[in-house]
Amino acid sequence: MGGNFYNILIFSKKASAIRRYRLPRLLAKLICFAIPIFFILLGYFSFDYVIMRQKVMELSRLREETQLQRSQVHFFCEKIGELERKIAGMREFDRRLRILANLEASEGSTRRFFGIGGPSPEDIRETLLLQRNEEELMKQMRHDLERLDEEATAEGSSLKELESLLQNKRVQLTHTPSIWPARGWFTSGFGYRISPFTGLRQMHEGIDISNRTGTPIFAPADGLVTNIGREWGFGKILVISHGFGFSTRYGHLHKINVKIGQKVKRGQKIAEVGSSGKSTGPHLHYEVRENGVPVNPMKYILN
Repeated sequence: MGGNFYNILIFSKKASAIRRYRLPRLLAKLICFAIPIFFILLGYFSFDYVIMRQKVMELSRLREETQLQRSQVHFFCEKIGELERKIAGMREFDRRLRILANLEASEGSTRRFFGIGGPSPEDIRETLLLQRNEEELMKQMRHDLERLDEEATAEGSSLKELESLLQNKRVQLTHTPSIWPARGWFTSGFGYRISPFTGLRQMHEGIDISNRTGTPIFAPADGLVTNIGREWGFGKILVISHGFGFSTRYGHLHKINVKIGQKVKRGQKIAEVGSSGKSTGPHLHYEVRENGVPVNPMKYILN
């Protein structure tokens, strides 16, 4: 070492092979200073890279969890919607049974009627889902579940009350028309319509169910066959008296499988669909009469 330079000697295995390098002092000092700085920076950035990679992996995991949670929230929203529809179906079935049995909720009934109006809870949940407002959505879902719990409890109490009332009306119910008399296509309803023959507006006192000739017709309730014959317009007809003020009439028949004075049970085959009388094709004309007055048969069909 001399002057402003450092002499660097490199010896090899061969004694005669010696390499000499001269390194300026300033450059040597810079190298000595830079090497520790380099390793410090390398360590810092390596550590920072590891931390950053961990954060990226954590962020990816959180995103997956968030997506999974959103999927679960969407699933539970759909389930809540299904529960709402099922409870609504129970309420409608309850209502129709009460109409059928001529029963009204008693004054001391545990049945409650929940307020309606404005956007439905399902619409509110759908909007919050689209807005990705998870906090408000969770609040709405909690509120909906509490409401459904109350409604289910109330509906359960109402059905128990109805069951008790129906036990006393069982005989009457077996004699009340409550099932479809035949399978087929509903082609005409109860009420005023334009006659396919005259083109004039006239009262249609029953419903029409179209199907192939020979399709079986079943008694919609227990009863007694009171009339078999022919009527202008309706062809072969059958009348069953069910008691409690109810009777049913069947028109355009192809074949009648019962006799006058015969007792029939609900679901028993009584006739076959035909096109006798004035008819545009094979179908059953079905009437329900209450105290001799035609009423809409759909009011009494439960299945």
